[in-house]
Amino acid sequence: MTLGQVTCEQKSNEITAIPQLLTMLDLKGNTVTIDAMGCQTEIAAQIREQKGHYVLALKGNQSSLKDDMQALFDVEAERNISGVKHHVFESSNFGHGRMEERTCHVLEIPKDHPQREKWRDLKTLVVTVSRRQVDEKETWESRLFVSSHPPRAKFLAEAIRRHWSIENSQHWILDVTFGEDHRRQQDRNGASNLAAVRRLSTSLLRQETTLKRGAKCKRMNCALDPNYLLKVFTPPETIDA
Repeated sequence: MTLGQVTCEQKSNEITAIPQLLTMLDLKGNTVTIDAMGCQTEIAAQIREQKGHYVLALKGNQSSLKDDMQALFDVEAERNISGVKHHVFESSNFGHGRMEERTCHVLEIPKDHPQREKWRDLKTLVVTVSRRQVDEKETWESRLFVSSHPPRAKFLAEAIRRHWSIENSQHWILDVTFGEDHRRQQDRNGASNLAAVRRLSTSLLRQETTLKRGAKCKRMNCALDPNYLLKVFTPPETIDA
């Protein structure tokens, strides 16, 4: 479900929009996961000020932090990870001809580590390693994350998986069902309004569960059947009443 939306300013990017979006949300007790673009000290501090926790992806935009975290993991790996608190969570799944195995390493960052002074309430390094096999082709991928949560491997592994599931549950549906990637709306206000309507529609279609079909089929059914359209727009508790 989409809870908020902020349009990036012209000649800007998500870094300026994310703080505005965060102020619209109640973060207390919740975990915010953000791609590497949002891995910024100011954003991490804002999340903690709003009583939330963060899980931030690491890439080259924070080269100093990424290098330090990679070095920490490499050193601890050589020691067989005996010098810090270390949790591991493993999972796997098989379907559609693809097998995937995932290992999530969670290390407590030492209290005297210099990066803890720069990043508000930084506590944990998360390293995920995944192996995918499709037919005879095998691929490996590793990702780094930092978090304000204490070392909790299963919890953090599931938070990261839910973050990446947004690609399938939101972006893919918006493209396939509504053709969002092909829209060429030039007016910024118009584009923002249409994007909000598409996200609202996606949430409504997902909440309607009586028709066991995909969002695209449900959307077509709304166009053909006014009664079904009313059902999509009516909250389930109202229908039950």
